[in-house]
Amino acid sequence: MVRMVQLVDLFAIPIQLLILDFISIGAALGVGYYAARIFYHLRQGRLEKGWTLMLYGSALIACGYFFLTVEDFFLAYSFFYEIEDYIGTVVCTIGLIVLMLGLRSHYSAWSLTHSSPNESKKREKDSPVDLR
Repeated sequence: MVRMVQLVDLFAIPIQLLILDFISIGAALGVGYYAARIFYHLRQGRLEKGWTLMLYGSALIACGYFFLTVEDFFLAYSFFYEIEDYIGTVVCTIGLIVLMLGLRSHYSAWSLTHSSPNESKKREKDSPVDLR
């Protein structure tokens, strides 16, 4: 452990930042892993499109976050630091947009406004009536 601290001090990397980076990388890999596992267990159905987009979005956010975490290993404002920053930001933004589209698709599948007129009439007939 002493050698690890000495090695970290040699590169002038704060130990708390190093620990936080490894935890962040682990969390990003965990999100990507579970998104992939859920993707393989999807079945055909009404919500498949929404879930698929949400899983792609979460995987993209995890990849982008991975790049944003790895940038801490480079010197601030160096070429590699800025490249990692741009890639991470673009990938995270694309992931958020895809996640939003998945949530919208999921909402549309459950929304009552997209049902047929016959279904809404049926619902009105089946609603309880107050007889007071």
